[in-house]
Amino acid sequence: MYHDFVADEDARARVSPAHRPYVLTRARFAEHLDGLAAAGGQACALSDARSAASDRRFVLSIDDGSASDFSVAFPMLQERGWTGCFFIIAGQVGASGYVGWPELRAMADGGMEIGSHSLTHPHMQQLALRDIEREFRESKQMLEDGIGRPVTVASLPRGTAPPEIGAVLADCGYDMFCTSEPGLCDERTDPYRVPRIAVKSGTTTVFMQRVLQGRAATMASLKCAYLLKAVGKEVIGMERWRRVRGAIIGSASRRRASATTRDS
Repeated sequence: MYHDFVADEDARARVSPAHRPYVLTRARFAEHLDGLAAAGGQACALSDARSAASDRRFVLSIDDGSASDFSVAFPMLQERGWTGCFFIIAGQVGASGYVGWPELRAMADGGMEIGSHSLTHPHMQQLALRDIEREFRESKQMLEDGIGRPVTVASLPRGTAPPEIGAVLADCGYDMFCTSEPGLCDERTDPYRVPRIAVKSGTTTVFMQRVLQGRAATMASLKCAYLLKAVGKEVIGMERWRRVRGAIIGSASRRRASATTRDS
C-alpha cells in the first residue's frame, strides 16, 4: 500500500511533515520494484489476489490518486510490464496535485487497475452507513463515467471502518475491498476484508522481500504493531490519537531539521 512519490530527497523535504512518511522518492520505489523482482515476485491485479499467495504474486496498490501516480508510478510499472491497482479519490480528480481524467484513462488503457478510494476521503468510522454508501456508490459511478470501464474494487480511506462496511460495498457493486490491516491473501480471504502492507519512506527492500516470502516473524511484527495502534485509538479516541501522532511527527521533523542545521 503506497501513497505518493517525488523525484528526489530535496522534493520530499518540502512535503508537509504529516504526509512525508508516506512519500517515497523515485529511487526508493525503483529499489522496491527491483528487490521484489529479484526475489521472484510478479505484480498482479487485485482481482487475482485471492489466488496469488502460493506463487509470490503481489498487488502494488496506490491510494489517493496523486499526480505522481501518472508521472512516476505508471511509467515505472509499464517499463517492467507490471500492473498496479490505483485507488482514486473520485472527488479530487483534476484538482491541483491529483491526476486528471485524461491521465486516468491513459493508465486504464495501459493495463492499470482503477479502483475507488471513496468520493471525498472521509473518516468512515464517523459516518452513518447511508453516508458510506453514498461515498462509494457515487465515486464508483463517477470513475466509471470518467474512464469508460467498470470499477469493481475499492480501498478504505484513513484506516478505520465499521464492521458493516463490507455489506455496503457489496450492495454498491464492488467485488473486493481492501483494508489497512496487515496480512497475506489467499482463496480463503474475505473479499471485503483484503489485507494490505503499508509501505513508507523508511521501508527497506529487505523488508519487502521478507513480506513476499511470507516470513512468519515479519508478519507477526506487523500484526502486533497494527493491534497496538488499534488499541491506542480505542483507548484515547481517534481525535486525540491524531493530535498525538501529529505532535510526534512534528517533533521528529524539528529534531531532524535542527540536526541538519548543526551539521551544515
